[in-house]
Amino acid sequence: MKSMNRREFLRGSIGAATTFTVLSQGKSLAAENKVVLGIMGVGGRGRVLLRSLVKRPDVKIKYICDADTRCYGSAAEVVIEGHNYKPEFVQDFRKMLDDPEIDAIVIATSDRWHALGTIMACQAGKDVYVEKPLSLSIWDGRKMVEAARKYNRVVQVGTQTRSAPYAEKAAQYIRSGKLGDVYLARVFLMQESGRIQVADVQRVPEGLDYDLWCGPSPMLPYRPGRWFWRLWDFYIGYIMADMIHQVDLVRYLIGKEYPDTVCNAGGVYNFDDGREQPDTQFATFEFGKLTLLAEASLWSPYMHRIVHLKDKTKFPDWPFCATKVEICGTKGFMCFGRHGGGWQVFEGDRSIRQSRAVVSEPAALKFGSIIDEHFEDFISCIRTRRRPKADIEEAHLSMLLCHLANISYRVGNRKLKFNGATERFVNDTEANKYLKANYRKPWIVPEKV
Repeated sequence: MKSMNRREFLRGSIGAATTFTVLSQGKSLAAENKVVLGIMGVGGRGRVLLRSLVKRPDVKIKYICDADTRCYGSAAEVVIEGHNYKPEFVQDFRKMLDDPEIDAIVIATSDRWHALGTIMACQAGKDVYVEKPLSLSIWDGRKMVEAARKYNRVVQVGTQTRSAPYAEKAAQYIRSGKLGDVYLARVFLMQESGRIQVADVQRVPEGLDYDLWCGPSPMLPYRPGRWFWRLWDFYIGYIMADMIHQVDLVRYLIGKEYPDTVCNAGGVYNFDDGREQPDTQFATFEFGKLTLLAEASLWSPYMHRIVHLKDKTKFPDWPFCATKVEICGTKGFMCFGRHGGGWQVFEGDRSIRQSRAVVSEPAALKFGSIIDEHFEDFISCIRTRRRPKADIEEAHLSMLLCHLANISYRVGNRKLKFNGATERFVNDTEANKYLKANYRKPWIVPEKV
């Protein structure tokens, strides 16, 4: 039989990436003491992350990877402008896993590649920064956690507000008891979004490896654009893909893990574009004596995201804040704003008891932006081997809530009982069939990572 070299073995077997674990664990960082990275997926989000990474003199971007060769030029320009060298381009991310010089992989692809890409990188001995939403299913997310722990990898998820100093101070306030007993919390994603445009089927453009682009998801006829955002096999829905930020924040603030029950309400009410996921959701989670409500709509032009506040001395207009968290305690009521909105606590007499400057205040962030803060934590963890603030398991527990709401919707908006110890629904075969994503061979998350 013909012998097989290391690269051929890796390219032919997903699990074979474990071959390189010892190599990666046994080497030190590059001679210049820089963390050497490869980035997988350089569409819009990938270029945003690149712009943050090139601010750092202690990072080297060795590889840019994308299934579409047309994405390379604009991404390479970011690195050239920031670091004055041209990174290598690879179309197949497994070539980055084959390089023992690479310390970590940044995954900024669409959702379908997050789980398997992270697992394969861990098997190859690489640390991982993976964007949200974490996974297409609860089962996949748990496998990501198992891979990170088995191979002793640092895996940070792109729920950036966990790295914002004002988030930690808000959590400390609640844990101090100043808010009293917390029995109710609410998270919101209420904004306006457009229809999902579905173009006609076209020939696959030159330079696009469409099989690799589809990856674990079904290989449907090629269409340009984001037509796949409407399908469960590719996407968890616009609501939960963005709501995950607020869900993760509320979990951080109230310190809860698994709910006892979930019940979703809502559906596709406003958009007639063939989407499978709802454009209106109201999900109720019961955590013993604490109830969490998640409210979302994609047709609310009067609600506003607080990405930028012109007046840094003021707080958002809370009633119209599209991405806020509310914590209701027996002694006080906290409003918390994502995107640098800061937080305020109100007492029964409506006077402000405690407030913080918005996160976009220059003094509030040491490194310039929330993304910069997040990467500071990630790079530090690569060096120290401690777990990051947005560790893979914390992200999995938050993502799990989003999946639970969606599964309740998919089984007819029924109330479901959930067993956190097994991460399965209680005596519900119909709901349990949605715990695992529908992945396409050979891009299948393995039972044993």
